[in-house]
Amino acid sequence: MVSAASVTMPYCGLTTSDRWLTSWNFDPIVIAAIAAVSVLALHGPRNLGAQRWAAVALMAMLWISPLCAASATLLSVRVAHHMALMLLLAPALALGWPNLRLGDPLAWAIGASLALAAWFVPSVYSFAWQSDAAYWALQLVMLGAAWQFWATWFAPATDSRPLVAVAAPALLAMAMGFTGALLTFAPRPLFAEHIFTTVLFGVSPLWDQQLAGLLMWTAGMVPMALLAFVRLGRLAGAPAEGARC
Repeated sequence: MVSAASVTMPYCGLTTSDRWLTSWNFDPIVIAAIAAVSVLALHGPRNLGAQRWAAVALMAMLWISPLCAASATLLSVRVAHHMALMLLLAPALALGWPNLRLGDPLAWAIGASLALAAWFVPSVYSFAWQSDAAYWALQLVMLGAAWQFWATWFAPATDSRPLVAVAAPALLAMAMGFTGALLTFAPRPLFAEHIFTTVLFGVSPLWDQQLAGLLMWTAGMVPMALLAFVRLGRLAGAPAEGARC
């Protein structure tokens, strides 16, 4: 049986419902890294400035703002944190640094799906909870894979491979849907760490886990599925457009 004493402090620490807005993270390494990206944004091309500064703002939101501590305390906020990383920060980086891309969107979609799924293996989750290095390894692998997924998916060459353009977001949608289903329909809490943390926000571990699954569906699976359907619609309409030309 897991005792409260065995629950170690995760990266960003824990917070409570009455003080989470003051739970900022002032990790000097993170601040220095975001400052370095800010310098790159400041000296980059003007036409990419908005995308680059959006990436800087999202980094600060994810790892300096109180959202970081809230994501350590509640699994549902952890999922929201992951979705913001994959669906907001990663495309902002891809658009802000469009030349930093390598590979194939389908391969990166597989990589991003595996990186996301790894987070929700209980033993891996516990390792990331206990080790800041493991936490950052998982975060950076997931961010890197998602960044390259968007970078290669946005690339003009992808338009000439419509099946890949459809399959890549569809694969991510399936991964998010499957993971969300596991979290939503599990009959008991899957992560021992949150048995003792959700009480800080006055909710039960199972309720928090079910909300996490629903967020994975609504904030993750649905947008990626829509993206795949939009590309599929373009693919279906391509022959008709060609016939009219």
